[in-house]
Amino acid sequence: MELNQADRGRIKVEIKLPLILGLLFSIALLALIFVVPSILFSLNKPTETDEFIKRGLFILVLLLLPMLSISWKSIIKYIDLKKGNKIRFRTADYEITKEKEGYTLRIRTPLKLKYNLYDKLPELIKPREPITIELTALSKTLLFISQDSENLLEKVEREND
Repeated sequence: MELNQADRGRIKVEIKLPLILGLLFSIALLALIFVVPSILFSLNKPTETDEFIKRGLFILVLLLLPMLSISWKSIIKYIDLKKGNKIRFRTADYEITKEKEGYTLRIRTPLKLKYNLYDKLPELIKPREPITIELTALSKTLLFISQDSENLLEKVEREND
């Protein structure tokens, strides 16, 4: 199935925050690595500048590796956005449980998945009735939950706004 406009919007919102935070982190890191040596160079301390640049590049590489692993989910979501494919299935083999952080939806078949839900969403889902779920192909981002034809995710988001 193809992603519709609402699905694309939902994925873009999930990509936007990590992208902005990663950009701010990168700018701060680059400023630290290039501004401080520039100041030292202007004060005629070239040997200290060379050592600082070497240490700075080493630290940059060490910090960019974890940042890449953190942003990996956003990269996968972006690939889903570009490919535009989603999976749709209907299942009765699910469970909604209350945990410390909120509610969790656990799907056992046809795919074994776990999603955190909005607090108001479990009230709208009738227990022991099958649900229809749509998710992206690679990142398994939840796009649609319904027991009829209305997207309960959108309904809860409209109520929260």
